[in-house]
Amino acid sequence: MTTHRPDTTPLEPNCPKCDAGIGQIHDDRCDVARCLATGLQRLGHNSCRCPQDVWTGRWPGEAECMEFGWMLGPGMPDLNRLMTTATWDPATHRWTPPTHRTERSATETRDEHPHHHR
Repeated sequence: MTTHRPDTTPLEPNCPKCDAGIGQIHDDRCDVARCLATGLQRLGHNSCRCPQDVWTGRWPGEAECMEFGWMLGPGMPDLNRLMTTATWDPATHRWTPPTHRTERSATETRDEHPHHHR
C-alpha cells in the first residue's frame, strides 16, 4: 500500500504563458486562464460573463489533484483524470471529486435499523 504524500512543489510566481503574478488576472489571450463557469479553457470564450481567472501559482487543477491524491509523481498532477472524473463547481470555482454515495431516504435508513423505537 502506498501512502499519499503532499506535493511540496513551490508556487510559480508568474503564469508561464501571460506572466500574470500570483493573484493577478490572466491576459485575455492567455491559454492557461480558465472559464470560471465551466472550468475549461477561457481562450476564445469572449461572450462569457463569468469573473476573470487569476494566476494562483499552480497550473489550473493542480491543487485539486494534490488534494484528491491524483498525482503521477512529485509536481506531476494527473490532469487527465481530473478532467474526466471530477466535476467543476461554478459556485466555488474549483473541481470536486466524484461522489459514489447515493442519497437514501429517511424511510430506507429507518427500515434498516429496526431497533429505533418511537
